[in-house]
Amino acid sequence: MNITPDELIKQLSSSVDRAFAQEAVQSYIGMQQRFLAGDWKPAELDGGRLCEAVSRAIFQLDTGIVDHSKLPGAIRDYLIEQKNASHHLGHQDRFHIAKAIEVIYKFRSDRGAVHISPVHSANYMDSMLVLHAGKWILAEFLRLAWVQDRKVIGEVISQLVQLDHSLIHELDGKPLVLSTNVSVPEEILLLLNHASGNRLSRTNIGNYVSKRSSSAVSNAITNLVRSREIRRADDGDLVLTPNGQKRLQEHIIPKLTPR
Repeated sequence: MNITPDELIKQLSSSVDRAFAQEAVQSYIGMQQRFLAGDWKPAELDGGRLCEAVSRAIFQLDTGIVDHSKLPGAIRDYLIEQKNASHHLGHQDRFHIAKAIEVIYKFRSDRGAVHISPVHSANYMDSMLVLHAGKWILAEFLRLAWVQDRKVIGEVISQLVQLDHSLIHELDGKPLVLSTNVSVPEEILLLLNHASGNRLSRTNIGNYVSKRSSSAVSNAITNLVRSREIRRADDGDLVLTPNGQKRLQEHIIPKLTPR
C-alpha cells in the first residue's frame, strides 16, 4: 500500500486529533533520519516526542478526551491503574503500549539526551533502543487508531522514512541511490541497508547499482565479503552484517546527510 505521510496523517485524523497524528508520524520520521545520520541525541529527543504524541492519542481513543498537555506518566497511570474507569480500549491494549511508552520516555530522560548526566551521554546503543521501541509504539498506535491489516501497517511504517529521506528513492520496486558521490562498495551497502531483511541477490545488486561495470561490482562485493561487511547466505543472497551497518552509520550516511 503506497501512502504518503500527509495521507497517513489525514486518515489517522479521523480517529484522533490531527496534532497528535501529525506529531506521531513526523517525530518517527525525524527519529529515523537522525539515527541514520548518526545524530544520537536528536534521535532520542524525537523518540520522546513520539511517546508524548502517541500517549495523548491513546488517551483520546480510550476516553474521548483531547488533552494537549497531559504527560505520558499521568496517562500511563490512568490507562493502567484506573481499572474502574469507563475505558474504550481493552486492558491488554492499554497496558502494553503504556508500559512501552513509560520505559522509553523515562529511559531517554535518564541517559543524557534530555537532562545533563555525569555518567551517560546520547549514544548509538541508546538511540537504537529508542528507535526500535519507537517503531513498535508507532505500529501499535496504528493498529489501535487505524483499521488496517497488520501487513499493510508494516509496509506503511517501512515507507515513512523512504518518502522523506534523501538517500534512496524507490520506483516500481527498484531502489536508486540518489547521491553520485559514493563508491561502488558504499552504494552496495546503502542498497542492502534499504532492502527488506538487509539482503539482495547478486543479480539485483548488479541491476540496482548505478552505471557501474560488472567487474567493478564484483570486485566491490569481493572486498566487502573479505572485510566481513557483507556475507553470502546459503541461497546466494548477499546480506549486510553488523560491520557493514557500523560503517554505514559512522562513516557513509553522516557524510551524505546534511547537518
